[in-house]
Amino acid sequence: MNKNELVHLHALLVRVAEAYVEWGVAERDDFSAYHALGTTPMALQSSRADHETATALLARTLAGLSDSPRTEEALEDATAR
Repeated sequence: MNKNELVHLHALLVRVAEAYVEWGVAERDDFSAYHALGTTPMALQSSRADHETATALLARTLAGLSDSPRTEEALEDATAR
């Protein structure tokens, strides 16, 4: 995956994280380790390795949050709207 594709994936995962917070599945604090890295999708000057680290951490965090009955209920509520 090239850097542009990785940054795009990074941005998509950030949107999923925002949705989880919006739906009440997660709290902003659940992503504190990710935020501590300081690499966002908009940090285009950051290296590919920095984006890869941030994306992997965000993906692991989301995966952990996804394995919850609260997540399933929130997704059902969100899609019912």
